Amino acid sequence: MKKALVIILFLLFAAGIYFNFMHTGSIFTDETAENDTDSTEVANDPQQETESDSTSEENSGEENNSVEEQTENTDALVFKEPVLQEKYDERVANNEQLIVDVLLPSYYNGDFADRLNEQVNSNSIQFNQIELTGNTTEMSELTVNDNSDVVIMDALQIADYNDEVLPERNLSNLTDAYMNLYNTDKTVILLGNPNAHEHENLAAELESDSEYFTGNDYFYIDNQEVMSDNPYDYDNNQLNPAIEDEMISNISGYLIQ
Repeated sequence: MKKALVIILFLLFAAGIYFNFMHTGSIFTDETAENDTDSTEVANDPQQETESDSTSEENSGEENNSVEEQTENTDALVFKEPVLQEKYDERVANNEQLIVDVLLPSYYNGDFADRLNEQVNSNSIQFNQIELTGNTTEMSELTVNDNSDVVIMDALQIADYNDEVLPERNLSNLTDAYMNLYNTDKTVILLGNPNAHEHENLAAELESDSEYFTGNDYFYIDNQEVMSDNPYDYDNNQLNPAIEDEMISNISGYLIQ
């Protein structure tokens, strides 16, 4: 009798283990299938892909804007004279260029202003070359652009020397022309000449002019120390481009920090 009871209890215990195993396995299989289905749905969810693409585009746009801002900041110029900086900042704030007229006699090469633009290398400023005729004894009304902010005007020492009127050089005519432009709300800068003829009389005038103009608060770019081999082309009556390049470097250095 006891053996029969032991056998019956053993069979019941084995049956319990079997049914418990089958139930647990089924639950595990269902959960695994459900998780696999969720993973597939997430992987194939077009909305999430769109949101991801949108985020990438936004980040790319922000990077491009940052690069553009850095480029604009790199292009910005810093001037040594506050009056030039003020005019420049006003132009840039209106998305405009600072306009600089460069008045030069015919013994300068015709691409002087173009090379000056290349030297400064900024889209925020534009140099325009305008011919300046005559000498200081016969100066007439100067022609400049109405929209120019700054005028760089040759001081005409070589012009007076070439026309053999250096002893009669008329600084009053030169300073009157300077003030006439100044009174039209233009900043005026005188461009001193080099001793391109390597002559002592011209050298003396250049030194005297530099002392006078700088001592009386005129804007004056001194080029009396500028020199090159064969500074003047007498066949074509023009300055050697090499000596002009030195002057261009001086102009850039005078204007911009």
